[in-house]
Amino acid sequence: MSYIHRENNVSYAEFEKVEVSQSVSFKVGKYESAFFERPWHYHPEFELLLITKGHGMRMVGDHFEKFEEGDLVLLGANLPHAWISDQSYLQPNNDETCESIYIQFKKSVFGTNFIEIPELKSIRTILHKSERGVKVTGKDKEYIVSVMTNMIYQKPIEQLLLLIKMLDVIYNTEYEVLASGHYHQRQIFKNDKMTKVHNYIMRSFKEEITIESCASDVDMTVTSFCRFFKKHTNVTFSVYVNYLRINLAQKYILNTEMPIKEIAFECGFVSIAYFNQVFKKLTGVSPLVFKKKQLRSTQ
Repeated sequence: MSYIHRENNVSYAEFEKVEVSQSVSFKVGKYESAFFERPWHYHPEFELLLITKGHGMRMVGDHFEKFEEGDLVLLGANLPHAWISDQSYLQPNNDETCESIYIQFKKSVFGTNFIEIPELKSIRTILHKSERGVKVTGKDKEYIVSVMTNMIYQKPIEQLLLLIKMLDVIYNTEYEVLASGHYHQRQIFKNDKMTKVHNYIMRSFKEEITIESCASDVDMTVTSFCRFFKKHTNVTFSVYVNYLRINLAQKYILNTEMPIKEIAFECGFVSIAYFNQVFKKLTGVSPLVFKKKQLRSTQ
């Protein structure tokens, strides 16, 4: 079993092979451990994941956000993700556990022709939305939580019918799409070299990252690497790295009391002036204005 690197709690995007019994075509399971052990990873299956115990930081594509008990997310195929437990769960004297219920399935579970019938339009739509990750927030979330809690005790045919029903409910309730429209995960993760590049960025984004070091990591010249990276992401290397850092900075501003200067350094910026410049360029406002706007919207 893979474990999270404790020094920075961020790891590589590893491929996960989902083991499914020969008697069924999808997997319903319950997870329990001292902390969420799966690192930054991806798999070809869709996944509906409910956190029943635990809190920490959720990573879906280029989206970073704190999670807590009741977190409910639908993940698309091959979408990199990780639920990183809070540091308190890693302490030797910790007696709390992290728990989740999950459903992992491929689109083929619905059949080649069956999924195309008009009555399943909502299923096709929400599965397409899940390519960027979907966080369920609407009034019908409690229904889905209740169904998933009891689903592991149902027969396979009943589980399949409940899965179809839950996907339809998700489509018809409120939800938030997580990863940005700029996040081309399908292009990135069909290329082994691009996967390695992304992993390098994710494990090093709090430190100084140079094009030279990343190009060297994948055995490419700087010129070739720049062309390669732009082809697969549609943005330059520096823009991509800054986008990930500012996305994380926004989460820190919204969910913590950390000073702006501390957030800048935590997200890999060595200069507060440069952090402010990049933040305003990507969001349209300064970090302080962003924080004040969010505070006003919640009052």
